[in-house]
Amino acid sequence: MVLAACSGSPGSIPVTQRTENSMLHAGGSSPISHVIVIIQENRTFDNMFHGFPGANTVNSAKGKDGKTYTLAPIPLEYKKLDPRHDHPQFLEDYDQGKDDGFNNEIVKYRMGSGCSDYLNHPSCWVFSNQQWVKQAIYSYVQPTDVQEYWTLAQQYALGDNAFASNNGPTYVAHQYLIAGESGHASEVPSAQPWGCDGPASETVELLAYGQANPPVFSKATGHEVPGPFPCFTYPTIANNLDGAGISWTYYVEAQNPGGNLNAFTSIQQIYKGPDWKNISSPDTNILKDISNGTLANVSWVMPSGSNSDHAGPASGNKGPSWVGSIANAIGQSKYWNSSAIIVMWDDWGGWYDHVHPPQYLAPHGAREGLGFRVPLIVISPYAKAGYISHQQHEIASTLRFIEETFGLGFIGNGSEAYADQRADGFNDMFNFSQRPRTYKPIPVKYDAHYFLTHPDRTPADDY
Repeated sequence: MVLAACSGSPGSIPVTQRTENSMLHAGGSSPISHVIVIIQENRTFDNMFHGFPGANTVNSAKGKDGKTYTLAPIPLEYKKLDPRHDHPQFLEDYDQGKDDGFNNEIVKYRMGSGCSDYLNHPSCWVFSNQQWVKQAIYSYVQPTDVQEYWTLAQQYALGDNAFASNNGPTYVAHQYLIAGESGHASEVPSAQPWGCDGPASETVELLAYGQANPPVFSKATGHEVPGPFPCFTYPTIANNLDGAGISWTYYVEAQNPGGNLNAFTSIQQIYKGPDWKNISSPDTNILKDISNGTLANVSWVMPSGSNSDHAGPASGNKGPSWVGSIANAIGQSKYWNSSAIIVMWDDWGGWYDHVHPPQYLAPHGAREGLGFRVPLIVISPYAKAGYISHQQHEIASTLRFIEETFGLGFIGNGSEAYADQRADGFNDMFNFSQRPRTYKPIPVKYDAHYFLTHPDRTPADDY
């Protein structure tokens, strides 16, 4: 497959860049031997951390219609609207770099005469004319609903300049999480479940270099084209972990180990190979493994529906407690002094964010990322206390951090410019020379016992 990458475009990060901190924990010299990556769903920094002291947030914004929208509070459990967050909606929000199209919520595509290629032509995009929908996009979650996140951010390190690695929806983001690329996939697959276990008729759109016919956007913006069955063979971080003898586990929602948030289901050699034993379901097994002393060196933790922070009809309010309960479990275990917990949200979910996302070219010439800002929290005895990182990070930074922590090579051995090569490894957010800090448990509305005894079998995402 052709791989997602950084080019020499303005604002790109040199792939050879290293900081003093990254050199300190490169080659396995880090005090970290357990990395836990917790992924939540579909929020921007402005939406989740509005008004956080010292962080870069705003109170209002201008829409493409020239109107000023004041950001207004909403509850975390918001069933009224799940904002659109596919690639066309990104293009509308991004508006060729003006970042002012959030008020234009795509509600459907006009198909038929003149709109056979509707994904690539804004004239085929039908926007909501309801004012409440336009206003809802300019929202932030009331802080009382996400107190656990704010408490963790206040005690450890918060990133206010982290981005999704792709400029589209969840499926693609989760491929970048494990592979630093998506095989150019730009949307969610056409059926469920997503990946090698999907129906034979399932396909996924790809982002190609060049212009649609008739042309609308630049060649570098690219255009979406019909793609293959979403069962890929490109390498992932699992190859490097296996080769170095580093144990790993991927925890996933209960209803189906091959469900929509299992990125490895789309990797043929994992889905049909011996590494499938590293997929653990339900997601609450992370709490059992911490308690039993069987935590792997690297863990990815996916949420179930009401624990995911995803908006829409299936939304819930337990995500902050879900993350807080895992942090508390690690913090009060034998693993604390050797752990780094990275909490990120996979994509922007269609919510407003005011920070312009840098755009990088893949080797085929089209811009596959970055997407809009997402929140980032780093929890560790070596995380800088009360620190707000203004340096650029992205979803693929989790890969870079794992590589530097365990002394691994880049995915693909650096032969191609994967996103793990352009990303940093959260280097400014740690101080590995400090004595490990004692963990102070944070208050949670729902504790680990609750999650273990009240399994949530609702799916976390449908796009």
